[in-house]
Amino acid sequence: MKKYLPVALAGLVGATMIAPSLAGATTTSNVAYDSTPVKGTVSVPSVGAESSAFNQLGNEVILRPHSTIGHVKVTMVSFACQSGNWATGCTSAPGATFKAPITLNLYRYSKSNPTTGEIKPRRLIKSVTKTFSIRYRPSSQSPSESRYMGKDNALHNGMAQTISFPVHRALATDAVSTVGYNTATSGLHPLGAASPMNDLNVGLSPAARIGHDRFPDSIMWDTRAADQAHGAPFVPGQLNLDKGWAGYVPAARFTVR
Repeated sequence: MKKYLPVALAGLVGATMIAPSLAGATTTSNVAYDSTPVKGTVSVPSVGAESSAFNQLGNEVILRPHSTIGHVKVTMVSFACQSGNWATGCTSAPGATFKAPITLNLYRYSKSNPTTGEIKPRRLIKSVTKTFSIRYRPSSQSPSESRYMGKDNALHNGMAQTISFPVHRALATDAVSTVGYNTATSGLHPLGAASPMNDLNVGLSPAARIGHDRFPDSIMWDTRAADQAHGAPFVPGQLNLDKGWAGYVPAARFTVR
């Protein structure tokens, strides 16, 4: 079963149907951009590399004036189970984790092709790969309920967690960031076999609370599946802009050094 965000926002797998709240956030001087969920959020809408056939996913952000970006944080959502699966019955030991090599790519701001209208990021600025300990999602609530009960007293399929990449580089106020990782059939070096990485997703947010998105209703990705794209003139298999995501953007946070 696919885990993605339909155009109509109906039937989203792995998250409650209520968008993660951005209310109550405090603007801080050391944050240039932030669309990550507030502390205590259990799960968020998300898109999976394996289920949606992409190698990279991100967006173009407008950063607040700053000196140097210290870290970029990204919210991921784990659907992985130590045994069973998230859809039909999951078992995981409390606190159990799996190793997940994930890559952050930073590009110069995008340009539009005057002939086709395709919007693509420019040259790569920096790439950082780091191996994270990602938590398996908790066990199913019961034999008849595959979801788990979160600390918010709501049932969830996936579990959100935020990872952090060291950057330590000055960026222009307009930059494209993406994350990518290898799954059975996706990534720069597909694994060729099932693993917990198949059930790891990139989290989405309904809006940025600090900074701005150049394209608020869009994501930048390279899905190979044409039926996963939302809006023309998206070109499958290339890293370019896909419009029509109902305001949702990848959940990320740029901190200033």
